[in-house]
Amino acid sequence: MQVVDVEKQMVTPNRRVVLRGDSVLSVGAMSERLPDTVDVRVEGRGGYLIPGLVDHHVHLTPGMSRALTQTARGGVTMVNAMAGDNRTAGEYARAVLARELPGPEIAYASVMAGPDFFVDPRFRGASVGFAFGTAPWAQAVTSSTDVVRAVSAARGSGAEVLKLYAMIDSTLAARLIAEAHRQGMRVVAHGTVFPARPSQLVAGGVDILTHVPYLSWQGATTAKPEDAFNRANGPYEQVPADAPAIESLLQAMRTRGTFLEPTLEVFVGRPTTAPVMRAWSLAVTRRAHTIGIPILAGTDGMIGNDADALPNIHKELARLVEAGLSPAAALASATIVPARAMGRGKTHGTVAAGRVADLVLLDANPLIDISATTRIRQVFLKGQAVRTP
Repeated sequence: MQVVDVEKQMVTPNRRVVLRGDSVLSVGAMSERLPDTVDVRVEGRGGYLIPGLVDHHVHLTPGMSRALTQTARGGVTMVNAMAGDNRTAGEYARAVLARELPGPEIAYASVMAGPDFFVDPRFRGASVGFAFGTAPWAQAVTSSTDVVRAVSAARGSGAEVLKLYAMIDSTLAARLIAEAHRQGMRVVAHGTVFPARPSQLVAGGVDILTHVPYLSWQGATTAKPEDAFNRANGPYEQVPADAPAIESLLQAMRTRGTFLEPTLEVFVGRPTTAPVMRAWSLAVTRRAHTIGIPILAGTDGMIGNDADALPNIHKELARLVEAGLSPAAALASATIVPARAMGRGKTHGTVAAGRVADLVLLDANPLIDISATTRIRQVFLKGQAVRTP
């Protein structure tokens, strides 16, 4: 088979990949002698082997076991659940780890927002059994919040990530980010959390900004807490993609090493999306990539309702290429880049000896045409086949 080296953006032909247990034992030439014991042998003739895909932005709710298996069969071997009921996410993660559920590896986040945002029905649905805003994974925070206790509770729910959602000012955001980092959590924030703007979140040390349209509020005249309810309707015409405010923000992100998760498909793929928003989002993503901001592929949706559908990550990769990323760069945004962003850079994201055997065998080369990620021959989750010819 041919092994795709995502980091070097090249294909190495005539490789033999040996799996043992949940890991890659070796990647070598076809002429090399096989080890005495082999757990899995794969007929990969003519195929292209890539690391498993990562959807860095999904949401999990009860009744999604079938969708998770379908997602894995569609090439996604790891997901990051960005807010919900962590009792649900934790049970799915446990079932996958115990191999009771053939699904992707699951990491998940706890969310924080201002008290006035907890009228959102999604927050209420994720907090059954708790007074709204008091669930450890969905907390209402203010300037008087004990951030040490709040972050400890968020982390104690099993979350690796703290997500800042809405109605948080820059001072509180910086306190929460610093404390989350002290406690070993990564921090993701909406591009604007109202009133805190993107540049203030970057200055406060946020690791990842998500949803590229929300960056438009960097140049808005005002960004009031109540604007959080209408956050997708940014000032695109008043603040063009090449506005000085946006360029300054992107340069700050590059300098600080802040990741951008555009989630393009959920915005520009909608039939109702205004052309100005579509063009703005693609242009800012293109510029971010051009200047070296690391891009993460996330869908905010994981998979559609069609029982035969492939996961949405394939659509997101196509959108990233539309925005100006090369197929190789788009593939990196769903493999090696999220592995690093999620603290798994030494175990996931590449096809190499000693790495977790989360692998996808394709029938075409994704470095030439990103749609090749949809031409799936086999998928392996920690060395076990979940999709076969």
